Amino acid sequence: MSSSAKPSPNHPRFLLFLICAFASAGQLAIDLYVPALPEMAIDYATSAQAIQTSVTGYLIAYAFGQLVFGPLADAFGRKRILALGLGLFTLGCVLTLVAPNLETFVAARILQGFGIAATNLLAKAIITDSFAGQALVHAYTYMAIAWGLAPIVAPVIGAHLQEAFGWRSCLVFLLIYSFAMWAILWRYRETLAQPVHLHPRTLFRNARMVLASPVFQSCFLAQGLCYSILLVFNIVGPFMVQNTLHQPPTFFGYMALAIGMMYFLGGISNRIQHRRLPSAEARLRIGARVMAGAAFVMLVLALTVGLQVWTLITPVLVMGFCAGAMYPTLMAKGNSIFPHIAGLTSAILGFALLLVSSGMMGLAGFVSIHSLTPLAVFFCIVSLTVILMVSKLLQHLQVPPAAAMAQPGPGR
Repeated sequence: MSSSAKPSPNHPRFLLFLICAFASAGQLAIDLYVPALPEMAIDYATSAQAIQTSVTGYLIAYAFGQLVFGPLADAFGRKRILALGLGLFTLGCVLTLVAPNLETFVAARILQGFGIAATNLLAKAIITDSFAGQALVHAYTYMAIAWGLAPIVAPVIGAHLQEAFGWRSCLVFLLIYSFAMWAILWRYRETLAQPVHLHPRTLFRNARMVLASPVFQSCFLAQGLCYSILLVFNIVGPFMVQNTLHQPPTFFGYMALAIGMMYFLGGISNRIQHRRLPSAEARLRIGARVMAGAAFVMLVLALTVGLQVWTLITPVLVMGFCAGAMYPTLMAKGNSIFPHIAGLTSAILGFALLLVSSGMMGLAGFVSIHSLTPLAVFFCIVSLTVILMVSKLLQHLQVPPAAAMAQPGPGR
C-alpha cells in the first residue's frame, strides 16, 4: 500500500492504525452500552423509548458535528480540529459519569456525539490526503473493517463490564479510550497539503457541487440505510432478547458479536480479487439483492414461526454480511469524488448518512419488541430502498464522467 501512498510525514502503517482507531470510536461509543439500555431504563425510572433518546441524540449531534468540523479541517488542518473534537468527547465522557438524571445524561451524550464526529470524519479525510489509486480503496476497506469491528467486540465488552461492575463501567471504558486517542493524535503529523480558504461563498459553492452529484446522493442514501440496519438491531435487539425472550445481557452481546463477525467477513471479502469474481460494482448489486432476500425471509419466519432467537438473528447475520461487503465500495466512491475538498465532502456525506440512520432509529422506536413482524417489515422497506439507490449509483457510474470535465475549480 505504501507504494501508492501520497507523500506524507507519517508512515503509512501508522496512518492505517490511526484511521482504524479513530474510525471505530464513534461506533464504540454507541455499541458498548447498548446491552445496558434495559438496566439504565430501570435505574433512571424511565421507558425504553426515553432511554433510546440517548442514542438518537448522540447520532444527531454526530451528524451535525461533521458539518462543523469538515470545513474547519479543510481550512485549519486535520490535527487542530481532531484535538478540538476529541476534547469535547472527553469532556462528554466525564459528564456521563456524573450525570444525576436522564436529562443530564442525554445532554452529555449529545456532547460526546458532537465531539466524536471529528474522528470518523477526519479519518476519511486523512485517507484521501495520504493515499491514491488502489491503495485508497484498500485504506477505506481497512477503515470499514475497523468501523465494523466495534459492533463485534463492543457489545460483548459492554455486557461483561455491566455484569461485573455495573453499567457505568462502560462509560469509564470510553473515557480510557479517549485518552488512548489523545496519545495517537500526539504522534500524528499534519496531512493537509494546502488549506482551503474558509469563505462563505466558497463553502456554499463547494457544498452545492457535492450535493448536486448523483453519485454522492446515491452513496449517502445506500450507506445510511445499510448502517441503519445494524443500528436498529442494536437498539431494538436488547429489549427483544432480554425483556421478551428473557435472556441475559451477555446473550445479546454474543448475538451482536456474531452479526459483527459477519459484517467483518463481508468487508474482508473486498480484499479477494480474481478475474472470475464479480467486480466491485457487481458486488454492490448482488449484496443489495441478497440483503432484500434475507429481509423477506425474516418476514416469512415472523408470520409463520414468530419471534425466536434463531428467527431474529439468522436473517440479520446475512444482512450484516451484505452491509459489510457493500460499505467500503460505497464509502470510497462517495468520499473520493472531490478530493480537493475531502474534508467538506466527508462532512456532508457523514452528516447525510447519519441523518438517514437517525431517522430510521427514530422510526424504530415505534417497533414492537414483542413481535418480529414489525421489525421484518421495516427491514424489507429499507433493503428495497437500498436496491433502488444502488441501481441509481451504478447507472450514473456507467455514464462517461462529463460532469468531471465541467467540474468547477477548487475554489480555494
